[in-house]
Amino acid sequence: MAKGDIVVGLDIGTTKVCALVAEVTSETGRVDILGVGVAASTGIRRGVVVDIEQTVRAIEDAIGKAQRMAGVEIHAVIVGVTGEHIASLNSRGVIAITHTDREVTPDDVTRVVESSKVIVLPPDREIVHAIPRGYAIDGQNGIRSPVGMSGTRLEVETHIVTGATSFLRNVVTCVERAHLHVEDLVLEPLATADAVLADAEKEMGVVLVDIGGGTADVAVFRNGDICYSVVVPVGGHYVTRDIAAGLRMSPEEAERVKLAHGTTRAKSVSPDATFRYTLLGTGEEVTETVLTLASIIEPRATETFQLVRRELARSEFASVLPAGMVLSGGGAMLGGMRELGRDITGMPVRVGYPGGVGGLSEAVNSPTFATSVGLVLWGGRLQTGIVRRETESGLLGALLGWLRRIRLSVGRK
Repeated sequence: MAKGDIVVGLDIGTTKVCALVAEVTSETGRVDILGVGVAASTGIRRGVVVDIEQTVRAIEDAIGKAQRMAGVEIHAVIVGVTGEHIASLNSRGVIAITHTDREVTPDDVTRVVESSKVIVLPPDREIVHAIPRGYAIDGQNGIRSPVGMSGTRLEVETHIVTGATSFLRNVVTCVERAHLHVEDLVLEPLATADAVLADAEKEMGVVLVDIGGGTADVAVFRNGDICYSVVVPVGGHYVTRDIAAGLRMSPEEAERVKLAHGTTRAKSVSPDATFRYTLLGTGEEVTETVLTLASIIEPRATETFQLVRRELARSEFASVLPAGMVLSGGGAMLGGMRELGRDITGMPVRVGYPGGVGGLSEAVNSPTFATSVGLVLWGGRLQTGIVRRETESGLLGALLGWLRRIRLSVGRK
């Protein structure tokens, strides 16, 4: 990788599309932010494309802003994926080591991971990631890197993430229609974890809850690796919608009020605190108490953490997460979220801010940009070979190749 390679992360969310341009220095692995582009998103609901044209325009807008700030042309992007259609499971693969010297080679590691991906899937689903959690040689577990070791039987446990092929295809189509090449598709909580979680937290046991506009991504890490992931159908957009309906204001006004005065802790609000807003359809300014606003927000936020608690119980890892919970995403910035999460789950909770990047890092120093920062960090690791591109084979790889050929064919006409 030449010094100064450009990596672009594209986070296509329910409320916004964010494009982040970064420069990766090969000698040091340093990732410097060069440009940021944000555009309003109206074509995505719960991680699923509902309006291709609107989504394409939002992508073009965000990419255009990022290009102008960074002073570079963008041709390829690493795209985050999420949504209720995302599912995961843990699988196991086994192969025999047949070399004369019985030494495990990189090809053997590739073979055993591929064997773990031989699972029964419906024809409308596709593997997005197969992430090795640990290896075993001749029954000896807990091996992180088996290459060079000797044995006759190699096993691997992998965390497999799948998605609905049609939904993934629609995301790729939107990006391709914006004249961009999809370098890789990455599960958003995996990217977010790179930006906000410490290695020690992943080792001890931690749950990441990334609260976006339409969904909340939940990912459990233990012994350094992801072991459970799920997407729950709640997000900040629903809080905004509840405020708009409850107080009769436009969604734009509801978002402004939420950010300026919103809190999830009604009991901590002074009964005398008030705010003003514009009544829907009249242009009239009215006054309301912050306590009333909090009473609208708190039930939805409570529902979010109750769903997270339910998923943790289902994962069977709830009792082995001493590092607690890390909140990220735009929803984490709502007042009182940390305290509410602690009360409902009984876990220590902190808000995760993205790190690990230089350059214009101050411009992305917010939980809102955690996924975007994680995507460029993932891109830097992808370039150096630390992570493997999961979309090089299979139906998803064929899909990306087909779309690229269509784009090139159209470009020649």
